[in-house]
Amino acid sequence: MNNLKTIIFWGALWGILEATLGWLLHLVHFKGEVLVLYPFGLMCMMMAVKQTGQMSSVVKVAGVAAMVKLVNLFMMPAVPVYHVTNPAVAIFLEGLVTWGFCIYAKKREALWKIGIPVAFIMVLASIFIFRGWQLFMDAFITYNPSVHKPYDAGLFFQWGWRSLIQGIMLVGAAYLVRCVPLSFDYTKWTGRLAIPFLFVSIVLNVLL
Repeated sequence: MNNLKTIIFWGALWGILEATLGWLLHLVHFKGEVLVLYPFGLMCMMMAVKQTGQMSSVVKVAGVAAMVKLVNLFMMPAVPVYHVTNPAVAIFLEGLVTWGFCIYAKKREALWKIGIPVAFIMVLASIFIFRGWQLFMDAFITYNPSVHKPYDAGLFFQWGWRSLIQGIMLVGAAYLVRCVPLSFDYTKWTGRLAIPFLFVSIVLNVLL
């Protein structure tokens, strides 16, 4: 039960950060919101791993944060489906990439030497998978304006440097989980605040 509450807490906190910071960044038309929000998602996933001692907590936390996003599908007035599904899928893909890299990094001593290229490839692959999801949605479910923008060298360059930066962040997070001990016991707080945070996260995602 403690592990479940831990996962709910960190997933809900991620949802709160996505709702509040994401709303502020969109309000000021900031273009690099992914790189600002990504470290917070990493923090939530890695803290869950530290607390539970289970690598699978990464995907579970991402799953909670993604499901909080999907609540908007049932709200009125309805918003375009891609406004809801795209962020949810992106969050879950981040969780899968982080989980996969954590498994890879678990038994690697020289993490910095080969970890960054591996993380770069994994993040870049997730971007292509996400674009595939957008194309599928556009073709079979609902119009998605993102896939109708022209493909040019600038777009692929943007994907490349974004993958590099996120890959470096991912390696750094994995290194901190491995080397920095958890000096404070969060169990009491995550247990008490899991459900309230989940409620706040849902409300904020609906309102913002």
